[in-house]
Amino acid sequence: MHFDAAFTHRGYLLNCAPARVGDGTWQPYVVISRSSDGELVANRFFPTDFRFTDEAAAIAHARDWAVRWIDASSMTM
Repeated sequence: MHFDAAFTHRGYLLNCAPARVGDGTWQPYVVISRSSDGELVANRFFPTDFRFTDEAAAIAHARDWAVRWIDASSMTM
């Protein structure tokens, strides 16, 4: 895990370390697990359209998606 790619949000651990692609770009990837017990909740590779030339941009994209996904999953009616 990239040291700048781990975040916590609302009781979840987000590992947003991107994958380096052969052409030198970065493909966002996120693994979401519960902070309390480490249980895997979700993981997602993003489509190839979402490759970035900058590693930090790929991390930010994965983090933003994961935060929105967690927040939407936590909504109550």
